[in-house]
This record gives sequence, structure tokens and C-alpha cells, in this order.
Amino acid sequence: MHSISPGKRSSQKGSSNSFSWKLFFRDWKTIVVILVFVWSIFTLFQVDKQSSLSEWKQLGNLPVLQLKQTIWQRIEKLPDISKMDHYEKDEIFKQMLERAQSANNLQIIWQNKRWVLYTNLKLGLDLRGGSQLLLQATPAPPMVPEITPEVMQSVQTVIDNRINSLGVSETLVQRTGKSRLIVELPGIKDPQQAKDRIGTTALLEFKELAISGDGKPYWKDTNLTGSEFKHAQAVPTVAGSIWRVTFEFKPEGAKKFAALTTRLVGKQIGIFLDGQPTDRLPDGTPISVEKYRGVNVREPIMAGSGEITGSFSKEQAVDLALKLNAGALPVPVKIIEERTVGATLGQDSIAKSLMAGAVGISLVMLFMVFVYGLPGLVADCALILYTLTTLAIFKTMPVTLTLAGIAGFILSIGMAVDANILIFERTKEELKSGKSLYMSIENGFSRAFSSIFDSNINSLIACAVLILLGTAIVKGFAVTLAIGVLVSMFTAITATRTLLHLVPKYEGLFGQRTKTSAVESKKESV
Repeated sequence: MHSISPGKRSSQKGSSNSFSWKLFFRDWKTIVVILVFVWSIFTLFQVDKQSSLSEWKQLGNLPVLQLKQTIWQRIEKLPDISKMDHYEKDEIFKQMLERAQSANNLQIIWQNKRWVLYTNLKLGLDLRGGSQLLLQATPAPPMVPEITPEVMQSVQTVIDNRINSLGVSETLVQRTGKSRLIVELPGIKDPQQAKDRIGTTALLEFKELAISGDGKPYWKDTNLTGSEFKHAQAVPTVAGSIWRVTFEFKPEGAKKFAALTTRLVGKQIGIFLDGQPTDRLPDGTPISVEKYRGVNVREPIMAGSGEITGSFSKEQAVDLALKLNAGALPVPVKIIEERTVGATLGQDSIAKSLMAGAVGISLVMLFMVFVYGLPGLVADCALILYTLTTLAIFKTMPVTLTLAGIAGFILSIGMAVDANILIFERTKEELKSGKSLYMSIENGFSRAFSSIFDSNINSLIACAVLILLGTAIVKGFAVTLAIGVLVSMFTAITATRTLLHLVPKYEGLFGQRTKTSAVESKKESV
């Protein structure tokens, strides 16, 4: 005769309902899910003192030159500064400059009087505010009779260098069409300064004064330009209110400059910027070519260095030096379209986007719980993991989030839930056929995998086409959608399966009572 003792019955009941750590770590998938979750949390979120964050925000509001000087002063006070070489100092400088420039672009999640919890996702122009310029490059015959891909690559490099000198973080310079560039300047404080610096050719030329056949003076090209410069710097004169630009030639340019000044001793050399003399009138405008007489060469200049004087103000001298260091544009460019997004509008877009995302995710999670009960709650946990992991990848790459990009991310959430629905429906079919819960879950995932894989591959193909052929906004949408699709496959196939196996079998799933559950329930009644 068989009998069931109270102790054994209690033990069986406990084994049915209690949490099993052996089950939790039954294969590698569980370890992967835990590692991904931990990585996402530590990558996405940061904690800092309120005082430290406020200090960096104040630094970020400083003008570019003052900010760089302040950072260098801080670096010079570091304890181990004497042991660092130039490259180490430069790396520290770049890190501190980037932190200061991004301090006012943080997404605050929680804060009190002492601590701040935040993340730092890279926001696009439509979310952060700033300016977008559309530039058109035009041919400059006879030197550049047409715009080729090589010419546009050179234009893009020079424009990128000039924008970097503005101290604007997270800028974007990309080609569109055959002869156009899109320039995005998030958070820029002076759009006019950006337009002035970007739009001018900044071609510095040295010319000699010659006499034409009819006895009229004119300026003759010498084939020596600012492209031969090694470095240019704005420095004040003794008076202080007037500035000049000192320069140093590269070795080949120094030879040309030495030969030119040797040949023109006692004569004039003219210095022209974009075809206009560098000498300025009291109102700051260039002097006319007819009245310009250049600089008298007293003796040969063999050292390969010199200076440009022309009654420059500090701003004009600094701007000229930055342009010369960035290089001259090979062809003229003009601004054919300008779009400005205010910071307030950007913040309003962020708030609305976050609200839309929160509402969308909440409704999806409620739907899953309402329809599938406990498995739906498991899917919601996987959805939370999906959201954290996707945002962490956005930050790591980094992906520039725009309104279109956020739309792609939210759309991928729906696709992640679709995968869970397919899996759950397949699992319910397996349970109805009388299979055990474990086998039903495994078979459900196996049978749904081909459908999920084919669907997601089709989505990725569409994303690839949009990335290759689409505009900047469309590419942002496609990139976020593609990342979301890839992460959704991981969370649906791996995370959801792992979490479902943690649910005690005695409770039953999907409204079905498995054979194992029925037997255990009968034993309990005995």
C-alpha cells in the first residue's frame, strides 16, 4: 500500500512552487541575459554630484577660446602633469572639452540636492536646437571647371575643420547630391558666425605689383598661397586694440617665400584674402584694390615666417587665423538654405517624444498582461530589457537621435512584441496537444523562430535600402529601426524563453493546466 506522508507532501508542494536557482542557471542563455542587463544599466546611466555637474555646465557656457584656456589651466594643475607627454595631455584635453560641451545636453532622470542620475544620448538638431545649412559648391574655372567627387571631398574636409574651430559638439557635415553639403550645428549660439566662417573661400594669396602695357599698375599672381602655411596665429600688437596674424610656412612654402622676397627687395608684395586686400578701413571693410599698395619688402625673409597686418580687430584676426589653419576651399560655396530650430522647441520635442514613448510602451505592456496573463508579464520584463539594451547601444555607437529616429525605435518595440505573440500562440498550440510545459515552450520557440527570422530579415533589407539611398532624416529612422529589430530578436528568442522557464510549472501558463500540473494537483488533494 502506498501512502503520502505530510512531510513528503509539503516537500513536493515546495518543489512545485518554489524558485529554483538550478533552473535559473540551466544554460548559457541566462548568463547572457544577466550580462546584457548589467551592461545596459552601467552604459546608459551615470551618477554624479550636483556641484560637479553644475561646474561643468558653467564651463560649457564659456566662449570657445576662454573654455579651451580654462581647460588647459586645469590640466597644468594635475598632480602627474610633469610625467605626461604631449599626446597624453592632448587626450585629457579632448575628454575635458567634450564633457564641458555636452554638460548642457544631458537627459536628467532623477536628482536631489546632492546627486544627479542622468544619461547622455546624442541628440540631433530637431531635439537639441541649432542651425542647419545647405551649401552649394560652384565650379571655379579654369582651375576647377567642374565639381567632382574629389573636389567635394576636399570641400567637406575644409568645412569640417572650420566647424570644429567653432567649438560646437556633435556637428554633422555630409554630402547630398553631386555638389551639395548639409551642415548641422546643434546648440550653436551664433549662427551668423558659423555662416561667415563656412561660406568664405579663405584663399590667401601673395601677389606682386606689376605694370601693364598701358602703364597701369596691377597685381600679378605668384602661385604662393595660404595652402603653404604650417600654422597661423592671431596676436595683439603693442597698442593692444589692433591685432595681426603671424604665420609660418611649410618647408616647400618657405623656399618659395624666400625666393619671392629675395626677388622683390625694394618692391611691393600684396596679400589678398578671397581676392580682396587684407588691409582694412576704420569700419573694418577691406580697402579697395585700386588704392591698395601692399607691403614693401626691405630684405629677404629666409626663416619662412611673417605676419599679416591690416588693422584687424581681435575677432577678425582670430577668424582669419582659424580659416587659414583649416585650409582654403578649392571652390566657392554659397548657402542656399538655412533652417534654425530653437532650443525651446527642441526641449518641447524631447518632452513630447518621451511622453509618446512612455505611453506606447505602457499600452503594449498592459495589452500583453491582459491577453496572456503571466506570460505577458514575462514578455513585459523582456521588453524592459529590450528598451534598456537598445538605448545603451544608441549611446555606445553613438547614434544621433532625431524625431524620425525615435519613431523608428518605437516602431521596433511593436515588432519586438509581435515576436512574443507568435511564440506564445505556438506554445499554446503545443500545450493543447498535451505536451509538457517545458516541451511546449521549447517547441513553441522553435516553430515560431522561422517566421520571426524571415520577418526581421525583410525589415533589415528595407532598412539597408533606406540607409543607402535615403536622406539624413530617413537614414536616422532606418538605423534606429535596424538596431531595434536586431535587439528584439535577442530579447524574444533568448530573454523571454529564459524568463518563461523560471515560472513554477504548478501555476500553469496560458490558461492551460498541463498533465504535470494536473497530477500534482491530484496528489495535493490526496
